[in-house]
Amino acid sequence: MLGKTISHYKVLEKIGQGGMGEVYRATDTKLNRDVALKILPEQFASDSQRMGRFQREAEVLASLDHPNIGQIYGIENAGQTKALVLQLIEGPTLAERIAQGPIPVEDALKFALQMAEGLEAAHEKGVIHRDLKPANVKITPEGQVKILDFGLAKALEAEAPDSSLSQSPTLTNAATQAGVILGTAAYMSPEQARGKPTDRRADIWAIGVVLFEMLSGKRAFEGEDVSQTLAAVIMTEPDWSLLPSATPGPILRLLQRCLDREPHDRLQAIGEFRIAVSRYLADPVDPLAQSVADAVQAPQRRMLPWLAAIALATIVAVIATWNLKPTEPQPLAPATRFYHELPDSQIFTRAASLLVAVSPDGSQIVYGANRQLYLRNLDEMEARPIQGTDEDPASPFFSPGGEWVGYFSAADRQLKKIAPIGGASVTLCDAARPFGASWGSDDTIVYGQPEGIMRVSANGGTPELVVPTEAPEQVHGPQMLPGGEWVLFTLTSASGAARWDEAQSVAQSLESGERKILWEGGSDARYLPTGHLVYALEDVLFALPFDLASLEVSGGPVPMVEGVRRTENPSSFTASANYGFSDGGTLIYIPGTAALAQMRVLALVDRNGLVERFNLPPKQYLSPRLSPDGQTLLVQSVEGSENIIWVYDLTGGTAIQQLTLEGNNHRPVWTPDSQRITFSSDRDGTMSLYWMPADGSGVAERLTTAEEGTSHWMGSWSPDGELLVFNVERALATDWDIWTLSVDDRETQSLYDTPGTIYMGAELSPNAEWLAYGAGPNSGAVDIYVEPFPPTGARRRISQDGGYWPLWSPEGSELFYRPVSTTAGITLRSVDIVTQPAFGFSNEQTLPIEGFNVVSYYRDYDMSSDGKRLLMVFPADQPDIGEPAGEQINVVLNWFEELKERVPVP
Repeated sequence: MLGKTISHYKVLEKIGQGGMGEVYRATDTKLNRDVALKILPEQFASDSQRMGRFQREAEVLASLDHPNIGQIYGIENAGQTKALVLQLIEGPTLAERIAQGPIPVEDALKFALQMAEGLEAAHEKGVIHRDLKPANVKITPEGQVKILDFGLAKALEAEAPDSSLSQSPTLTNAATQAGVILGTAAYMSPEQARGKPTDRRADIWAIGVVLFEMLSGKRAFEGEDVSQTLAAVIMTEPDWSLLPSATPGPILRLLQRCLDREPHDRLQAIGEFRIAVSRYLADPVDPLAQSVADAVQAPQRRMLPWLAAIALATIVAVIATWNLKPTEPQPLAPATRFYHELPDSQIFTRAASLLVAVSPDGSQIVYGANRQLYLRNLDEMEARPIQGTDEDPASPFFSPGGEWVGYFSAADRQLKKIAPIGGASVTLCDAARPFGASWGSDDTIVYGQPEGIMRVSANGGTPELVVPTEAPEQVHGPQMLPGGEWVLFTLTSASGAARWDEAQSVAQSLESGERKILWEGGSDARYLPTGHLVYALEDVLFALPFDLASLEVSGGPVPMVEGVRRTENPSSFTASANYGFSDGGTLIYIPGTAALAQMRVLALVDRNGLVERFNLPPKQYLSPRLSPDGQTLLVQSVEGSENIIWVYDLTGGTAIQQLTLEGNNHRPVWTPDSQRITFSSDRDGTMSLYWMPADGSGVAERLTTAEEGTSHWMGSWSPDGELLVFNVERALATDWDIWTLSVDDRETQSLYDTPGTIYMGAELSPNAEWLAYGAGPNSGAVDIYVEPFPPTGARRRISQDGGYWPLWSPEGSELFYRPVSTTAGITLRSVDIVTQPAFGFSNEQTLPIEGFNVVSYYRDYDMSSDGKRLLMVFPADQPDIGEPAGEQINVVLNWFEELKERVPVP
């Protein structure tokens, strides 16, 4: 960048960088003056969220014309490079000035007064800074204060969240200095630290913290790491004795009002701060003034006789009990709880696998939403997308040093890693399913797969099968135990929805192959450095004392945390519970009931995106289907450990009724005459196909019998009702084939039987002359294809960047499907189809429908018989669909102390 020219600005030198870009000194060749260019890196130019934030900062700065706020001169584009042209402010930052020592009271108050005047001007424009700190304040050689970085500004009035913004602390030239991470956390208000909404009172808190630091030379809130710093902000009072003894009483009282933890009791307007400081500077004589020395020392002097007596009694007690009780280490700070609330524009995705992870040092959390990974530094207010993870990622996990985030790419069927700051991902190996993974201290990764537990170098390479399994065994969530010989994992041989609650926590030696069962019942066990084993059963985390040397648990399980969300459907492939720990004791988890990812609602959506919600109670709906006559709706729902099929009379005759009474029942499909439903069920031990009268008047009759280790999944009917096509799943989802069933003679026939290939969905066209399906290798992307029926081998690829679950329009002239990758939420695509005189397709378009629910193994949409509206499943908290549910990630700092107290280790 050095020496380059952007418009008429020649770049001279780099002066700062941060999460949003880089800052350079440049020369304005037209006006012959130096400016500061804030440049967004080229690799982010296509990111609508970052670009939205960039544009937002420009607009905010342009509206704030005040001598104590850094000015903006313009915004420039040069190819893929975008830059803000800013006033170049010479002089040190306030952070650099404080590093030299405490600032005299009068000078500190003059600086604070100018900051207050700048903030007041911003607040009057409806803008909050939200990241005021010494590193964001410049002091010119003339002593003028300039506030920088309004990139975190937020409109005061209520407004709909802007999905184009992903705000995080913006750039200063101190962004590369040590301590910047703790710096931001140290200036957060308690409501910011807890993840709650903020208003202008957050700036009042921050200016109080900054003034305290100017006067004392010390931060008001500090800790050894981010967790302890946040705990200090939330739990502790500043050490007022750090202030110089000459601090005036009115200023002390002003600081105490700024730093009240309860926003309602805090100073309510920055103008009050400005008035108090300006009046004191104009007339420092105050007959009621009390110095900080008096405020701190007077109560101590009054207490001296009592303190002496208490001290003497304490000494006697200590001597008397010295040999009676062993010395114990002092506990850390008490557990502190807050949460990160997802914006309305974000929806958890890949909910059938692990959604969250916390870095080993507890400073960062990563989660999967909108089909990419998001990262939140706990010292910042907002999460940002990790650029480069738009591959439908699942089951994130950190490297031991936190330099990498590992994940499974569902789009590519690969195990990958990426730097938390984003960029290019690194492919490590092929991986068919996200059965959990962990990164060991020896720089290898162990991960679960259908064939067992694999191990691969963290630098990539050929995976090694270290713990093989035999059908029907299934593993999940491997973790290397300290020492590098034993691996901890969950093992189940059961079937059905409760398979993971009946699983075993197992340790196996990678040297001898010896296997030890540690505990039976529950899944997703984790070893903690406190000497505990923690596992999930239903929606509760339990803890057991665990001796690493003998690999044995002791005592009984103790429930520690209730309401921890499990995977979307425990009867599916993983046993994930959405929780994680840092090495230092930070616990994170997604709250929710057992097997609950999101409550959902059903709605009809027209081609323009207009939504009409059904008046049905929220449930975990899946696979909705409208009857061919348009009068009835079928839908599956997850009810605890069961999957039930419901029927709903659209004519208003009856309310929603339960249709299936036994087994786990999936993917209901109407027969063409609307008289029966066909579905997959495990009621007789294997997942086979059944049908039954749609009015519930008769018993279910088996149509197919799946062999052990296979599952039959319902597809679609021919128009005459004589033939149905369905999927046959083998080898724990590594092979999916397409078969047909003749209803008359109950004979089955394989159409596609290709080992290592997945065929997802099987949809016959309305005239039964064409078959649409998704197909691809089990280690790669699936695309949509159309082929004559019966198959001739002359198939046509419809999707160009991956696709799932095709659906024909009623007249067969249009084909819908869900793309694998999207840049603007979860959408549907459609293409026009012609079959005469030859097959062809054209006019691919994305429908203006976003945010509907997606579960990879279900088609969560259907079409009305007139082809005008789509039946879709939406999360109940989707804006304009249902009531907001407040999706969030709970964070508990110093949770290990609570664990050790409630579950003592022998």
